[in-house]
Amino acid sequence: MIKEKQTIEMSHIVGTFLVSAHGAFLNGAGIDTSGEDRTSVIPKQFSDGKYRVPYVSAQAWRHWLRETLIEETGWQKSTLRAIKLSEKGTTSKIAGELDPINYPEDDLFGYMRAEEGQGRTGTTEEDTGSEGNQKRSKVKALIRASPFMSSILVSLRKFGWKGKDEGFVHLEEGTPVPYSTVFYNTNLQAIFGLDMTRAGVFRNVGDRIELREDLIKPGMEQGKLKERKENIYELSDSNTSKIRAGELLYAISVLRGGAKQAAFATDVSPKVLILAGLDCGNLIFNNLFEDNPDQTASDGPTIKVETLKEIASDYADRLVTPVYIGIRKGYLNPENEKAVHALGNGDSRFVVDTPINITKTFVSEHLGYDRNKKTR
Repeated sequence: MIKEKQTIEMSHIVGTFLVSAHGAFLNGAGIDTSGEDRTSVIPKQFSDGKYRVPYVSAQAWRHWLRETLIEETGWQKSTLRAIKLSEKGTTSKIAGELDPINYPEDDLFGYMRAEEGQGRTGTTEEDTGSEGNQKRSKVKALIRASPFMSSILVSLRKFGWKGKDEGFVHLEEGTPVPYSTVFYNTNLQAIFGLDMTRAGVFRNVGDRIELREDLIKPGMEQGKLKERKENIYELSDSNTSKIRAGELLYAISVLRGGAKQAAFATDVSPKVLILAGLDCGNLIFNNLFEDNPDQTASDGPTIKVETLKEIASDYADRLVTPVYIGIRKGYLNPENEKAVHALGNGDSRFVVDTPINITKTFVSEHLGYDRNKKTR
């Protein structure tokens, strides 16, 4: 039995989703250098036994998510820019605004600005009237690990996923130049989690700090920031973190992006999305999907229904919310779709609807935020 929401605090929101990637090329690995043909562009792949399996890097789909989040909310964008150049004039360090108080992206996705001599005692100038006194202090690196965790987007299909598009660049003069693109026909799965105990909370302890020290005083004076205890700060309005979390989850449900959209237009919004709140950080919804046995796109993938039931049972004392299952009608194997809908009939542990609807319901019920009204 799931614990009553009032008696347990939700520390993490965890989930998994599935993207339909048929005739898709979403994340490239450059030119195929394995043979003499140097005109073929290939997607990112990894070895799994005797198979080469396509995937999308976490960096890539997190970038899609950040862009979707900004587009959906209109929030200020924490734009990456060069903050240090090498002796040759090339970029050696990049960073965004490094301001999690005013830029939700920086709060949710983290950042890093490593300092030379980190952890060592250095010398800084401190102005004191007409003279400058030197003050020795430890060099601190500004590093905020991302509260939002994510895996790669990996193919369910181990073989039979590969297609090859042959093309030509036609010139005004001369013979056409051939090129080719390897694409995939598969479904891609990923898992994710959001640590709600760290969203809107910043620890400036030791040699690694999470919040720029020049932001602390203005943040407190403006009423945006408060000190929880010594050197640990948090956003003054606790609802702000819930709103940010709610918008992030909604952005996942309407995710868009990917490489080569002009030539291989692909809808990457999840066709299956599973969410739940926990009082621990286990990413419990791992490896919940299977490709259909005959490797055809028409029959649809499946959710491991018995495995999902087992997870709900094993983590019954850690689940703060029901397990929300969003599925796009006609996407799953027909028999499997019926079995998933049956979970939502009379079993309070599960709520079944569309991916967007389960997200809106989860955010409203468990974060107290109605994004349609933009109020709590």
